[in-house]
Amino acid sequence: MKPIYLCIILSMILLSFKMPNEVFITVKFDTNPSGREHIRVLNRAYEKELIDLINQYRHKHGLNHLKVNSDLMRASRYHAADMAYEDYHEHATFNRTPNGLIREMNTFQRISNFYKGFPNAENIAAGYGGPLAVFEAWVRSPGHNKNLLNENATLMGVGYYQNFNSKFKSYWVFESAAY
Repeated sequence: MKPIYLCIILSMILLSFKMPNEVFITVKFDTNPSGREHIRVLNRAYEKELIDLINQYRHKHGLNHLKVNSDLMRASRYHAADMAYEDYHEHATFNRTPNGLIREMNTFQRISNFYKGFPNAENIAAGYGGPLAVFEAWVRSPGHNKNLLNENATLMGVGYYQNFNSKFKSYWVFESAAY
């Protein structure tokens, strides 16, 4: 086989695989979420590590483990991705317009679009490189720590998203709820 054909075939094979930081988004973030959005998981290991850290911390403080809820996971991933793409760091949901960011919905309105139970807390973070750094920052913050140790919580979801074109690059969200 001629070298040029070999290069073409190898290039086609390599391009058929997802590159490490390549992002595929089908969700439009210029409107409010309906609750049916599914954000592609960028780093399942990061999300699992954060879930484990939270549950270990709760166990250490004599509290129940939080069960992972798929709707809360979708809500968390959506908010992390929305912040990454709209380039903001807030609990409320914002949409970017030609005149700047416009606050559109509060935290619990957004979560309720995904989860039909009783959401009771949200932690967000931006700019942290890994799950342990985010977790430690939340533990050091009195309000965030209170959310992690919420005695009424029974369920949780976490989301991680990154966008290298945004200010903070990486975004983290923790949602908790009661049955």
